[in-house]
Amino acid sequence: MVGTTLCVSAERGPNHLALAFYEVRLTYAQLNARACRLANALLSLGLTRGDRVAALLPNCPQFLEAYFAAAKIGAVFVPLNFRLAGPEIGRLLDSCAAEVLIYGDEFIESIAPLPRSASFPRRLVRVAASTVHAVPLATTREYESWIGEFPDSEPNVDVAIADDQLIVYTSGTTGDPKGAVLTHGNTLFSSLTKIIDFSLTPSDTIAVFGPLFHVGPLMDLTIPTLQRGGTVVLGRSRGFDPEHLLAVLEKERATVVTIYPAMWRRVLALPAPGRYDLSSLRLLLTGGEPMPAALLGAIYERFPIPFVNTYGSTEGGPVTTFLRPEDRFEKIGSIGKPAFGVQVRIVDEHGDEVEPGSVGELVVRSPVVCRGYWKHPDATAAAPRNGWWHTGDLARTDGEGFLWIAGRKKDMIISGAENIYPVEIEAVISTLDGVAEVAVVGMPDAQWGEAVAAFVVRKPGSEVDETRILEHCRVKLAGYKKPRHIFFVDELPRTTVGKVSRGALRRQVE
Repeated sequence: MVGTTLCVSAERGPNHLALAFYEVRLTYAQLNARACRLANALLSLGLTRGDRVAALLPNCPQFLEAYFAAAKIGAVFVPLNFRLAGPEIGRLLDSCAAEVLIYGDEFIESIAPLPRSASFPRRLVRVAASTVHAVPLATTREYESWIGEFPDSEPNVDVAIADDQLIVYTSGTTGDPKGAVLTHGNTLFSSLTKIIDFSLTPSDTIAVFGPLFHVGPLMDLTIPTLQRGGTVVLGRSRGFDPEHLLAVLEKERATVVTIYPAMWRRVLALPAPGRYDLSSLRLLLTGGEPMPAALLGAIYERFPIPFVNTYGSTEGGPVTTFLRPEDRFEKIGSIGKPAFGVQVRIVDEHGDEVEPGSVGELVVRSPVVCRGYWKHPDATAAAPRNGWWHTGDLARTDGEGFLWIAGRKKDMIISGAENIYPVEIEAVISTLDGVAEVAVVGMPDAQWGEAVAAFVVRKPGSEVDETRILEHCRVKLAGYKKPRHIFFVDELPRTTVGKVSRGALRRQVE
């Protein structure tokens, strides 16, 4: 299944460049051979179909080798968020009960103190980092020398399309982490939608700078490109440098790149991004969180390249909907329409479809939707209803069928019996000159139940103050939607995947 697709790409273009990572250049024949060596090495440990292989790695060739090696033998690949603290990583390892953990030297300090419970991986494989001099953990195999002992022949393992292929954890910083389980069929259809919707070809060179442990960078472009036979240029996943990003796009003559909202703000802050030759780019993508119209407008102005705004989720598919480049000006801020093979609806609390313009929960149905949560039968049973996966995101449609995100269901503010959607208020405040970023949450209020609280990051040198913000909101918003509290902060807290952490903001005002 998924593992075989790399073999097919190697047969079709053995000498075509598959992966570029700094000085490392691997053709499809080389990448597939290394993945096969690792697959055969894993089989030598006694791994069978359904066993979990966890990876605590930064962006690197070994991450993708492990991804395909696990798929080739029917094992389930579990990428771990390396930004988590040691105990949080330990909870994920306890949850998935991996047989093998492939880890990078950079993370030894995180995992060394973890208790060796019954569910802790019995076999450890270390990927040495030239910049890190760490003492390997006991019973650890060294990746390169270990896989070199095994043949590069394709493993003779029968893998079914309905077999589990991937577990991606959607949470892990608070509470009980949940792992969304994707089958080989989910991944294959997900890749097909990207190949069709984004017209991917073997001539494409795709640049990926987001961390591969996150479903977006992994499945939006990386896996579809390798299955299509194009070239993936992999950027480092730590210490994002906008100058480095643009330099890589120029040097590698990239054709497509995904740049996430937090990255875009740093790219736009560069004094002269136009000095880079980006003429090879045919498509820019973004996603992960709603982007204010002001930010999108600045991107359109400074980067006149076809631009796609995407929406998706780990469970419902990394690209569920997207706004086509030809609609980006007229429908600025919209998340567009459903991707190939995807159906969406906007429903009320009873599951009935709402009228255009009304806000409801976005539900999705497609072959990309995960089969459920790993060892969470209650959560698995609760999310899909009557064949539709409930995303927890609030949205609306306009009269032409374009979708607009209103926020997370859990983030909706109820003040004086009125429903208030933070994204709407953020969109208004972000258009005010001098505002760099804004996030809105509900704050406990004795009279109204909740009150609107806005956290604002000023642009350097800006003198925007509370009075100007309130006056701006008075003109643009109904009175009950105006912030009752405004806090000026140097930066907004973010989650380990770069999204604004509304939970952290709420805790500041509880």
